[in-house]
Formats: sequence, structure tokens, C-alpha cells
Amino acid sequence: MFENKEDALKRLLETIDKDIVRDNIVLAISKRGIYYAREIGLNMGFLEGDFLFIEKIKSPINKNTPLAVVSETRDYVVIDEFVKSFEINDDFLFNEIERVYEEKIIQDIYQLRAGEGIISIKDRNVLLVDEGADTGLTLMCAIKSCISQKAAAINVAMPVIAKETAEMIQKLADNTFFVKEVEDFVSIDFYFKENE
Repeated sequence: MFENKEDALKRLLETIDKDIVRDNIVLAISKRGIYYAREIGLNMGFLEGDFLFIEKIKSPINKNTPLAVVSETRDYVVIDEFVKSFEINDDFLFNEIERVYEEKIIQDIYQLRAGEGIISIKDRNVLLVDEGADTGLTLMCAIKSCISQKAAAINVAMPVIAKETAEMIQKLADNTFFVKEVEDFVSIDFYFKENE
């Protein structure tokens, strides 16, 4: 368990191999990840960083259940099991992906970057940063976006992650830096005393 974000950051910085991430572009993949991305960048002397916008597509039947996620690069990841179990048809799903992209992501891009796209990561090494991951849906979409944008290497850093998600991500990313891999993951907040 972490005392607070500062404790999690300190332990994460101790985990990261500075030689591997020295020339990486740091990308926060959620609002919770911005603090870590900024501090990692400052502590390691990085000059470039950005935010990769990713939004969830929720089930119309259960608004707490994500069916998919879409990124600002228009890459998406779908949870087929949920789509089938809720009997969601492809037309609805892809219309929702497009709607969320247009209504949320485009609006965020205009607010944060005055309409400019994400920093170019082509042929660059990238460090994806977040506070934690349970299912890894957002993280998988971020990795897919980096692949589609032709990143040279994809590295991932976060304080806490579900063990099975960590194992999956370790197969997809070039390098991973996790402080805690948790067997029976509860929620990100559960691992921070400050949030109890």
C-alpha cells in the first residue's frame, strides 16, 4: 500500500530504469496519470511529453460497464465478451465510438491543444504513464495507438496494476515498470492510504 501519490511516485522512480527511458516521450494516458508523467519527466530531464486522450464507450444497459475505448488517434479496443453478453450490435457500437470521439475527444483536443494533434511519436521511444490499471483496457488502447503511430519502442510505468493485466502488458510493451502487481485487484484508490 502507498501512503499517497508522492510515496507512489518515489517508489515508481526507483523502479524505472533511467537508461531505458532516457530519450522517451512521456505520455499520460489518463487524468490520474498526469501527475506521474509530469514528475517522471521533471526527475529524469525529459524535454517532451503530452497527453493521449482516451475515452470509454459505456454499455447502454449498464452505464458502469465499458464496452470499448477509443483514443484520439481513432484506435479502439473492444471487449467482445461484454458486447456479446449485452447483445450490442456492431452498428450501435461503432456509432458510439464515433460519437464519443467527436463529442468528447475532439472537444478535449481543442481545449488542451487548441485543436493540434498529439506530439509526433513516429520512430520515437514512448513511456506510457498512469496511476494504475485493473483490466488494462485504456492501456491496451494506448499501446495500439502507439503502434499505429509507428513508435519505435513502447514502455509502460505505473505504481499499481492487476497481476494478470501486468502479464498481458509485458507481452505487448518493450519494457514495463510496475511497483506493485496485485493478484486480487480491488480498485486503484484501495492501494492508497490517503484515499481510504
